[in-house]
Amino acid sequence: MKSFSRFMKMSALSVLAVCGLVSCSEDGKETVSADLRLVPDKTVIEPNGFDAVTFTVEYDGIDVTDESSVYMEDGTPAGFTFTTDAEGSYGFYAEYKGERSETVTIVATSTMPEIPEDPEPENTAFSRKVLLLQFTGTGCSFCPYVLSALKELEASPVRTQFVKVACHSYNPDDKAYYSGPLADVLNEEKQYPYVTYDLDKDLYTENNLSSQYLFSQFRSNIISETTNRPALAGIAASSALIGGNVVVSMSVKVSETGEYKVAAWLVEDGIYDEQANPNQVPGDFDTHNDCLRYAQYTGSGKSADYTGVSLGTVSAGEEAGYTFSIPVEEGWNAENCHLVLLVTAEDGNAFYVNNVAACEIGGTVEYEYE
Repeated sequence: MKSFSRFMKMSALSVLAVCGLVSCSEDGKETVSADLRLVPDKTVIEPNGFDAVTFTVEYDGIDVTDESSVYMEDGTPAGFTFTTDAEGSYGFYAEYKGERSETVTIVATSTMPEIPEDPEPENTAFSRKVLLLQFTGTGCSFCPYVLSALKELEASPVRTQFVKVACHSYNPDDKAYYSGPLADVLNEEKQYPYVTYDLDKDLYTENNLSSQYLFSQFRSNIISETTNRPALAGIAASSALIGGNVVVSMSVKVSETGEYKVAAWLVEDGIYDEQANPNQVPGDFDTHNDCLRYAQYTGSGKSADYTGVSLGTVSAGEEAGYTFSIPVEEGWNAENCHLVLLVTAEDGNAFYVNNVAACEIGGTVEYEYE
């Protein structure tokens, strides 16, 4: 297992912005930094004047709150807590030693998505799904072998045992390109094509580029993973598009006492971009689905932590929840997007994805039992 202990320099709760390259601000004095991050303890509040979000500030994963300042998107000074009695979306950024963070968005709404009622409150025998994470790109000449194998996998009986996410991190001119450091964290040698599952296990590291061989390997490992690491938690959720933000309320119920984390990723289907295929692997690979658009993380670079927001210790049979807000950026087609919801659990000093669910925007997910 890859150790995630190095990704946990501090315990932070949520980050909304995906950092880009360093660039100058309009006044030419500040820079937007890939290392500086404004971290809210929640991203959705009720507009009642009492429900508050509290901010901390990280620089390269280190807490620098005491040396930083927080501003609203229009430059108005703000404190490290925020309340409001008016519904809407509010942008904030941090400044530290002449640099500024990306803007994060806090949504104030009185219409929280309602999580569906648990159909079996006493049951904790949850169905298990694997997170299948594919590192790829339109310029990757060998990726069609994996794409072919994954298409076959999605048409096979094991399609109900995994949720796929495609991280297009190979070439920046890819229309589905994801600029966050996920590839740096999980794909240390930057091999392409490359597949992992549950954030900590390699599925494909060999040079055998037979699509049939890859399909067999993927299938075998998914079955092994669901058998050897059973579901400790189930996921229920509801989501809605509020303004330009996807708001998703998650609830996790667990069968074993421990610390759990949750994460909400946004992926987009139907992105058309010509796929390099010099080996003429049979199939149409120019329409790309399950493309990662947003995944919250803390830290930066190889030290980024994608394991989610901590729910603390949750006792067996109990539930815990969190509400996320994800801003839909210009150029993304919200109608083609859906959510991938993760619950991560401890294994030694590391966290891995113990269960995963897909949720449509505006849709709901119920606890799924065996």
